[in-house]
Amino acid sequence: MTRRFLAPAKVNLALRIVGRRADGFHLLWTVMTFFPLYDRLEITSPASGLQLICDPPVTTNPEKNLVWRVAQRLQEESGLRHGAHIRLTKRIPHGAGLGGGSSDAATTLLALNRLWHLHLPLSRLLPIGLSLGADVPIFLGGQAALAEGVGEQLTPLPQLAETELVVVNPGVVLATGLVFQQWQTGEKGAMATAIPPAWPISQGKSLLPLLVNDLESTAVRMVPVIGQVAEALRRHGAQATLMSGSGSSVFGLFADREQAETAAGALRHTHPDWQIQAGKTFNQHPFANEWESGISDHS
Repeated sequence: MTRRFLAPAKVNLALRIVGRRADGFHLLWTVMTFFPLYDRLEITSPASGLQLICDPPVTTNPEKNLVWRVAQRLQEESGLRHGAHIRLTKRIPHGAGLGGGSSDAATTLLALNRLWHLHLPLSRLLPIGLSLGADVPIFLGGQAALAEGVGEQLTPLPQLAETELVVVNPGVVLATGLVFQQWQTGEKGAMATAIPPAWPISQGKSLLPLLVNDLESTAVRMVPVIGQVAEALRRHGAQATLMSGSGSSVFGLFADREQAETAAGALRHTHPDWQIQAGKTFNQHPFANEWESGISDHS
């Protein structure tokens, strides 16, 4: 059986660093939702062994790709050795703060949980996902959410205001660990002390007053083109801009789809080397309902 899946990008509408664990991992307060930029996965199972073809490749060795690693971890967790042949077509840029690798991993984990007839509950899948990346849990949860801790504490925000964005990636790869390390040095470890008391979780409430990313100034110092992207978006009518995650992608908020599409077209003309995508955020993973039929209700 061959099934095809779309793995969406995510954007961080806020990212605050609120503490640090003894093991060095930073504690976050971040709001994430989905954006219509997709990687595509084609999974054939049952199959003999694990096979991954990634186009274009993001690792020199397929076994280091998060998709391969999560499939192997699911084999270990279940005690079974079912196989799968996976073809991954990448459109979400790598190292861009859009969660492409995490989305691919979560989609693979949920798909194989169903295709292999394991029916493991989310309580078993979440630790597998979190071990591979802090962004994996939101894709497993399938809804826009406030994520706390190191990403494992999720509060769903199904009514978070949806908005028109233009997301721009300047073609720069930023390693998350390095950005946090530079933030720790440059900001002298200053943690966020003022967390917004309430989020606009009802439709129609503006997100503008609450956009913040504690890592953005650090990333701009590391890669100045990030600041140039933000300036370009504002010149073309963005109401506000924000870097997503640890970068290097920046998004601009626009009043309506027409303005967003016009800005995206103008930016493509002046910056043909940038990856530019206009679209509206959405709060539910496109396959959230389908996953429910493949996950056991029993822990």
